[in-house]
Amino acid sequence: MKKRITSADVAREVGVSRATVSYLLNNTPGQSISAETRRRVLEAAERLGYTPNRNARALRLGRSDIVLFPLGDATLSHVFAHVINACSAALNRQGFTLVSDATMYPSPEQAADAWLRLGPAAFIDLILPADHEGVVRMSRAGIARVTADIDVPDGLSAMDLISVDARRLQLSYVIGRGATDIVYAAPSSYYDSPKFPLLRPALESIAADEGVGLSFDTVEATPQSVQAAVRRWADAGCDAVCGHSDDLALPILTALVEVGVDVPAQMMVIGVDDVPASQATTPSLTSVTGAVEELGEALAASVQAAVQDPAAAVEYPAPELRVMERDSTNRRR
Repeated sequence: MKKRITSADVAREVGVSRATVSYLLNNTPGQSISAETRRRVLEAAERLGYTPNRNARALRLGRSDIVLFPLGDATLSHVFAHVINACSAALNRQGFTLVSDATMYPSPEQAADAWLRLGPAAFIDLILPADHEGVVRMSRAGIARVTADIDVPDGLSAMDLISVDARRLQLSYVIGRGATDIVYAAPSSYYDSPKFPLLRPALESIAADEGVGLSFDTVEATPQSVQAAVRRWADAGCDAVCGHSDDLALPILTALVEVGVDVPAQMMVIGVDDVPASQATTPSLTSVTGAVEELGEALAASVQAAVQDPAAAVEYPAPELRVMERDSTNRRR
């Protein structure tokens, strides 16, 4: 069997001390090592096929380098996948490995058991409710917790509240562009979920304050459902559609154009997630998204702080939401 390459092998290859190699490969802060030595060590490590011994590293640090990101039943949207990638890259630069888990466990207890066996240094609870069995037991076990800096009611997650804020921004935006008869379009699965009772009063409050009409319509992402819906809205004189996601807003936009509705002059369309296809349609789709790179960096910085003092949860700022304005709402004034 081929011998495992160690940091000692890398040190011999370059002609430096093993400590120097360890400092570089573990991203140890506060070390004054020349750029040339850094380059030679990293090149030698790659050439020899060096991989760190995770068990030895955990023993030395007194913790693992794994950061757990439980995804629960969250839909892995484009923007959410981007958050995971940005967070993973930022954590990797600090010597951590992000493990995202989308496993559908039979029960919260079994999820907690699996996460505790993993033995992470920290976990991010963006998706999980604060009273989830996994959150409670990992916190009790002394695993550092990274949580949002917003008040989250029992049974809900930070992502639930951020999701509502994104739809509030959608509605406020089209009202600001002159819409007065607006439809919120979502699939039946969303209206049947426990999240809709959180969203509905938030949107109705905005509509009432602004004196505009707001209705909720069920639309599935099928040609028949979408085409029937856009004809209903055109006949009713609706002048804006807030799609629950870009995956629904995009076929709605296409169907409106096909039936001869002038977008955005007669009816505006706005989505959520800012998927790449939003920019490629004609007209292009306006969409709500978050400051993804900033959120990834904030999560990584919070993890670094949390592992220094696992006794207290460390909060990260909720992401800034923004509208990516494109042709589907760009009415000329």
